[in-house]
Formats: sequence, C-alpha cells, structure tokens
Amino acid sequence: MDGGGDGDQIIAIVFAFITFVLLATFPGWHTESRQEGSDVEVKLFPSRPVSQAALVFVFIAAIFVLVSVLWQHTASVAAAQIAQDFGNGSVKSGVGATAMILGWFGFALLVIVTIGLVVMILSIRLLDDMAA
Repeated sequence: MDGGGDGDQIIAIVFAFITFVLLATFPGWHTESRQEGSDVEVKLFPSRPVSQAALVFVFIAAIFVLVSVLWQHTASVAAAQIAQDFGNGSVKSGVGATAMILGWFGFALLVIVTIGLVVMILSIRLLDDMAA
C-alpha cells in the first residue's frame, strides 16, 4: 500500500543523475595571458541551454520525490492507524520519524539545488545584460 512510490523514486533518481551529469559539463577555471604578460584565471559561464536543461530535470526530480514522500507518509500513517484499530487498543503503532526525516531531507536537497540553479541562471542573465 505504498501508492506506487517506487516508480516515482526511480524516475527521480534518474532525473537527479542526469542533472548531476549536466552540472559536470560546466566549464572550469583556466588561465589566460594578458597583453602585459600577466596570467589571469578566468571562469566561463555555463551554456544557457545546459543550465536550463539541468533546472528542468532537477525540478521534475523534486516533484517526483515530493509525490513519493507524500504517498509514503500517507500510507505509513494509514497502516499504523489501521493496525491500532484492528487491535482494539492492544496494539500500539507509530510512524518512524527517521524514515520521514530522510524522505523530506531528500526533497529539501532537491529544492535547494533547484533554487541554486534558478539563482545562477538569473544571475548570469543579469550579468549578460549588464555587459551588453
């Protein structure tokens, strides 16, 4: 009675991995020489399509994790309540706080990555507009 959360979790993991691979393609630091002969370390901006694709994938992963965690939370609370009701008071059950914390922590991490990518994309767009 988990509401089909397993498929949601697998899809979310795949999308999060795709995001990780896209983030790995971002350019790193490199050294350029100036006309005066000094070396300057420069970091290029990541390409806009790759950044936006990473944002889309991590957002979709966050939505799938949200749905999965909500279904798991609902199913575990319902199962605990049914066990108590069938036991006529002789059975005491509860929902594990650790499992709920881990589920919501995973969702929170994906939301933080989503917010970070949105801020990065908007910052790069602002810098491009200021430079033009």
